[in-house]
Amino acid sequence: MSIYNASGFGGKLMERFPRVLNFLLYAALVLFISLFFPSGGQFEYEYQYGERWRYANLSAPFDYPLLKSKEEIMSEHEALERDFVPFYRWDKRQVLRAQDSFRRYFEQQWATTWRDSFNIMTRRGDSALYLEFGLDFLRRIYERRLIEIDSLHAPMGTNFRCNLVKEQEDLGLHQRNNFIDLQQATHLMIDTLSLLVRPLPDGRALLPLLTQCLERGNVVFDAELTAAQKKQRVEGLLEFRDMMKSGALIIAQEGIVDSIALRRLDSLRDKYRREINVHKSALLIYLGYLLLTVALLLIYFLFIELYEPQVLQRLRHLALPMSLIALYAYLSHFIGGAVVINVYLIPFCIVPIVVLNFFSHHLALFTHIVVVLLCSMLLSLDYQFILVQLIAGMVAILTRIKTRYMTDFFVAIFYIGIVYTAGFISLDLIRTGAVMPVRDAAGLVVESGVRWELLGWIALNVFFTLLSYPLIPLLERIFGLTSEITLVELADMNKPLLKELSIRASGTLQHSLQVAHLSEAAATAIGANALLVRVAALYHDIGKMENPQFFIENQQSGNPHCDLPPLESAKIIIAHVTNGIRLAKKYALPPVLIDFIRTHHGTTRAEYFFRQYKNENPDDNSNDHFFAYAGPRPRTREEAILMIADSLEAASRSLINPTTIDIDTLVDNIIRGKVANAQLNDSNLSFRELETIKVIFKQLLKSIRHARVAYPTSVG
Repeated sequence: MSIYNASGFGGKLMERFPRVLNFLLYAALVLFISLFFPSGGQFEYEYQYGERWRYANLSAPFDYPLLKSKEEIMSEHEALERDFVPFYRWDKRQVLRAQDSFRRYFEQQWATTWRDSFNIMTRRGDSALYLEFGLDFLRRIYERRLIEIDSLHAPMGTNFRCNLVKEQEDLGLHQRNNFIDLQQATHLMIDTLSLLVRPLPDGRALLPLLTQCLERGNVVFDAELTAAQKKQRVEGLLEFRDMMKSGALIIAQEGIVDSIALRRLDSLRDKYRREINVHKSALLIYLGYLLLTVALLLIYFLFIELYEPQVLQRLRHLALPMSLIALYAYLSHFIGGAVVINVYLIPFCIVPIVVLNFFSHHLALFTHIVVVLLCSMLLSLDYQFILVQLIAGMVAILTRIKTRYMTDFFVAIFYIGIVYTAGFISLDLIRTGAVMPVRDAAGLVVESGVRWELLGWIALNVFFTLLSYPLIPLLERIFGLTSEITLVELADMNKPLLKELSIRASGTLQHSLQVAHLSEAAATAIGANALLVRVAALYHDIGKMENPQFFIENQQSGNPHCDLPPLESAKIIIAHVTNGIRLAKKYALPPVLIDFIRTHHGTTRAEYFFRQYKNENPDDNSNDHFFAYAGPRPRTREEAILMIADSLEAASRSLINPTTIDIDTLVDNIIRGKVANAQLNDSNLSFRELETIKVIFKQLLKSIRHARVAYPTSVG
């Protein structure tokens, strides 16, 4: 539905530089989409395990190695992880550091505490005995290689093994019993001191000091060397097994892509990716994608210019479909690169639903087609995906989803889900000819059947399509559009502006209600936006509240124009348009409704007062322009309908006991006058639609004014 706002900075720019801004937006969209072009050449065949080979017989174009299966590669990696032996480094200098620490701590303790507390120590040589014992004990412990087992290897227990390295020398594989740990060293220390009670009666005092010096082993885990060795061995694992000879048959036409064919095809694709595609020109591939994108979007812009030119007149309005195209290009790139997400999750039907709520169904369908084709190109998707998305989008448009009716909205979403499911299953049945997987005598899958698991993604797709409901009010504010939800709210007679109109100018409100009735019926008959024109009719004369007594529908006793010259009266009458625009802005009416206020008289004249003035001043033409409305003329079908309905409703009030012929003549004359004065030239209203409108207006006015048939005068 065509609901357009005319104000704002974007609108002013479009009036000055329409072509330039359109081109810039077009170029920006092409540039943005180009960021998501696939890099490098694509393998020209599409296939899946269990499906039939849709192409001709495929033979190996050259010798190439066959890839190992994922299970084989995973098994080899697991074996490497399980059997890999870590590297530990033997630091020969650690014993010297430990002895230096022991000597320093011992001398400190001796000087402060032990000199007086030990039992038989009166000579200096006694302290040297304890010191020599400690230094010798540390030497013997480190000679046995004191190991610090890393927490990663502690669970191995007695099965612990490591590769021992000393400086640059590899000492080979060592078992757990080739080392001593801190606990064993402590036990050995206690046992040794127990045996030396006589020569070293206070030897147990050395336990804390020796334990502290042994906290750092001289055999420690070398994480850097271990990681480097493991990486080297992982890289050394071969990804290939066996060779495919040039000319050998890979798969026959209509053959099943079984596990053997799948490994051959995957290996060939890997060969292309690693070696052959690197010789292709990435620039030429990019250029190909760019030309397709430019052509597709150029066709889209030409369609808008030919069939929806009003969209190009508003920068913010044009930005909405452009933003949708850009958004879905990004979504396709993001989801297409995700391993765990299927592209059927993308809710493409949001595009026609959103566009349909702001523009015409033609633009909604064309935008949907462009989005689906563009995303299919970016992801190299097959015809089945394209068909399913196009069919679902067509159904979304045919259901004429209106967000103002919650029940109808959910029913339409339900229909979309049914069509998605039925279309996908039907195309899968055509593709495979089987409902469930078919296996041969060996138990291998020879036909995949319907891919039932994808229906879950389609169900999520339909669920996410519900997001179109809250999106519409949000997009309405961002892009300066007006949705049907807002129009329904504005049609409430309890709205402050309408309530004020009913109090200050009740006759004008009754006139507006009749105009709304006439306009809505006419718009419905030609497929225009009936809701928009009905709401616009309610507000089109709000400017009359400024001076209600000067308008005939509000006059109860006397006519104030009798006391004014024609020029002053005309100024008051014409001012109701500018007053209406000012009030509409004050009450924050959507700009699209302000357009109706601005155009409902076009550039016509206040004819009654103009003729009165000319009768009084036949030779004075200097003030003629004061009797004309500023315009502009109606620019949409809806604005043209409102102009005609407004004139007809006002003129029909002057008819006294009209006959059907009077009504028909009035309608014909009013419309003929609008056409003659070129008031409908910019409205895109066709002559066929104008004839349809005439019929509707005549029928309704006859009912409203109770027109009677002109009976012939009786004879005799």
